[in-house]
Amino acid sequence: MRGLAIVVMGVALAACGQPSGATDAAAAQGAGGGEAAFVDACVGRYTAQSAQARQWAPAQCAQEWTNVVAAAPIAEAILAAVDGTTPRAGRMGSNIDVTVEGRTVSFGWEAVGEMIPYDAVGALAQRGATPTMIGCAQVGVGEFSKVYSVVSEGRAPFQLSIYERTAPTGDAWSIYAASVDLSGRVQTLAQLARDGGDWATACPY
Repeated sequence: MRGLAIVVMGVALAACGQPSGATDAAAAQGAGGGEAAFVDACVGRYTAQSAQARQWAPAQCAQEWTNVVAAAPIAEAILAAVDGTTPRAGRMGSNIDVTVEGRTVSFGWEAVGEMIPYDAVGALAQRGATPTMIGCAQVGVGEFSKVYSVVSEGRAPFQLSIYERTAPTGDAWSIYAASVDLSGRVQTLAQLARDGGDWATACPY
């Protein structure tokens, strides 16, 4: 990964005789309620901020759902790692890099000028997990570091870190990385702030 140390792991979710996209869509219809519930909740969040969002929120939320579906392999791999099945470093699918460093496992993607196509937090929620943001730090324009505490039935809480950079121009790099800490450590907002970043309990946008 260019200029960024990212740890990534991988699990293939293609069913025999079934396109992987269809498999991911089926897998996403889990404890989180599936597409209809996701889009309804998403539209509700946008319209709570502005009534005018009713005009564009349904289309936006439908697009966000495709990111949840695409992140299904990442979410499955995170939960497997928390359960003790650490994957091998390498490649997941065609465009997610895999690295394992100590007790940290991450998933990373990058492309020039593209929108980020993954939402691992949403995909985890569809599998019955409850991600709660601990802190968010804006690194640059369209660039954020986000840290979550994730609670999932039958598992100890774990920390998930997300780094997102949406390309500011068509020839710049977009980057997405999701890293899970398998040490059992879940930081507080005060601990995150020790790195000198401007951490807050929510992202500015």
